[in-house]
Amino acid sequence: MESVKQFTKYMKADERPSVDSPIDTSSLLGEWFNTKADTIYLKKVILSQRNGSLIINAYGANDGDLIDWGETEAIPYAAGASSLVAAGFHALYSLDGIETLLVSNHKLGIIVIQSYTRYLDDSGRSRHFGREFFHRK
Repeated sequence: MESVKQFTKYMKADERPSVDSPIDTSSLLGEWFNTKADTIYLKKVILSQRNGSLIINAYGANDGDLIDWGETEAIPYAAGASSLVAAGFHALYSLDGIETLLVSNHKLGIIVIQSYTRYLDDSGRSRHFGREFFHRK
């Protein structure tokens, strides 16, 4: 008799079937710009595919040039129980005592990115949250 593998379940959404196909990230790929020109958070992000992974390069706002955060892996997520199309991602940046988690969702040609930032450098700065909207030009 074949055994059926049991998966842990904490909510109905956990009943997803196993699949061999990766999540399609093509709708996320490209250069995305903040819709708010005077943002104090992220100005733009570039999403690309490399060796089967989604890669993000984020750029922080500054009083002139952008601050290049460099590249890190972004983990894509599908929406709905049967979809294999990316509807968002999360990525973690750890930069010189500043840790920022980016969490996004993509819909109708817009990416909404929430940022959760905390300081690990004993500077006494308070943690903060941001949420901004990005579009392609």
